[in-house]
Amino acid sequence: MDPYHQQQQQQRRRFLAGTAPFSPETPFSRLIDQSLASPETSTQNPYLETLESVFLRLNVSHDNQPLHSGSHDNIFNGSVVDFKILDDLASSGQVGFLPTQNNDINAFGATRVQDFVHNPMMAGYNSDLRSNTFVYGGAYQNPNLNNRRGVMQRESHYGSMNNVLVSKSQNYGRRPPWLQDYVSWEDLSGKIVALAKDQHGCKFLQRLIESATREQIDMLFYEVIDYVGGLIADPFGNYVVQKLVEVISEEQRTRVLRMLTRTDFQLVRICLDVHGTRAVQKLLNCITNPLQVSLVVSALNQGAVALIKDSNGHHVIQHSVKHFSPQDNKYILKQVAEKCFEIATNKSGCCVLQRCVEYSEGEHRDRLVAEIIANALLLAEDHYGNYVVQHILDLKMPQITENLLAQFDGSYTALSCNKYGSNVVEKCLLTTSEDQSTQIILELLSNPGASMLLVDPFGNFVIQKALSVSQGEVQRGLIALIERNSQMMISNIYGQKVLVWLTKNRRLLNL
Repeated sequence: MDPYHQQQQQQRRRFLAGTAPFSPETPFSRLIDQSLASPETSTQNPYLETLESVFLRLNVSHDNQPLHSGSHDNIFNGSVVDFKILDDLASSGQVGFLPTQNNDINAFGATRVQDFVHNPMMAGYNSDLRSNTFVYGGAYQNPNLNNRRGVMQRESHYGSMNNVLVSKSQNYGRRPPWLQDYVSWEDLSGKIVALAKDQHGCKFLQRLIESATREQIDMLFYEVIDYVGGLIADPFGNYVVQKLVEVISEEQRTRVLRMLTRTDFQLVRICLDVHGTRAVQKLLNCITNPLQVSLVVSALNQGAVALIKDSNGHHVIQHSVKHFSPQDNKYILKQVAEKCFEIATNKSGCCVLQRCVEYSEGEHRDRLVAEIIANALLLAEDHYGNYVVQHILDLKMPQITENLLAQFDGSYTALSCNKYGSNVVEKCLLTTSEDQSTQIILELLSNPGASMLLVDPFGNFVIQKALSVSQGEVQRGLIALIERNSQMMISNIYGQKVLVWLTKNRRLLNL
């Protein structure tokens, strides 16, 4: 026998003899095996005596019929286990509850009987975990499970010893028992707000709203109207508000808006909330008259820029810009124009700015476009700003395009070597007229660093795009540039991309 097993055997003998103290790290199943292997437990070891007595005193029954408990095997054949004895031992500091290292709580919240170990340091700890253990038949019962019996499952482990799993009740996913008390609309009186803030209660109310009469809708409305400011940003209550605003009358909807705009920045704070923004968007979809629009837009104006730059709030501003008239949004558009560069270089703001350009009209649009063109060179090299510049080019409005290209004169080579600017140059080549694209390519070819574009990580894509849109002498000038630098390009990964593209598209280029 090797030294390791000799040491293990020696420790086992010392433990059974009562000369080795109990260790909290000792696996529970090892204690069971030891107790079964040595029925004549030594009185020198009180831990083993307590452990054996615990399981011998367990009250096990099946459908309320006692089972024979003369052996350890029979103890674990039932469906209901009375753990009151273990509770008494825990109170006296002899037994504690410790989760196992492997699968301490299974997918259904079940725990193992093997996890009950002797640990004086953990006395009383099991009482903190009762809500997760779901043990039935004794002192531990969860009232939320409607007193249904747990399901015991057996699993072979350490020979004759079986794990006992006590799972949640079979009504998993059904309506909680406490909701079953509400069987009529009269029962809901005074309890709507509390139900709306509950995970199950909010679903319950949503189903009721779907089939409610006009009188019942009115009852719900008058219950929640004074609390709508809190419910609309509640993780569960916001769903009830979303459902309710779809079915209430126009007058009631106006009253909701007045409640949400009573104080300065109240609606702004709600829109910045991850839950509130969804409910506000639903509310805006239901707006039907100028008074309601005025209430919303006036409230949004107080924090338009903050909302535009926020990951939650920008959705509300986009909705306003898209569905309300430019005249209604004039104050929002004014703030966007004043903070154009700040908004254009923001992740959320660049999306809002594009929508503002798309849906605005007249002088509002002209001012936005003028601000974008004035900052075009900086925006073209920005992570988010380049999308705004590309959007302006996609408008294909001759005067706007001409003014924009004028901002880039003399900078096309530098932009072509920029990660974001290269996308803008490609867009210029695609969306402009033949004369304008020719001027861009000629500027690239006349630059002393033109050959470096062929092997640049971003410039090579500009060259490929230039080859595809150019014609005649300009195209031949690009090909000549490539031929002069082909040896350098062969040994460069980006240069190879250009050569491969040229090889594949020779027929397209009539070469």
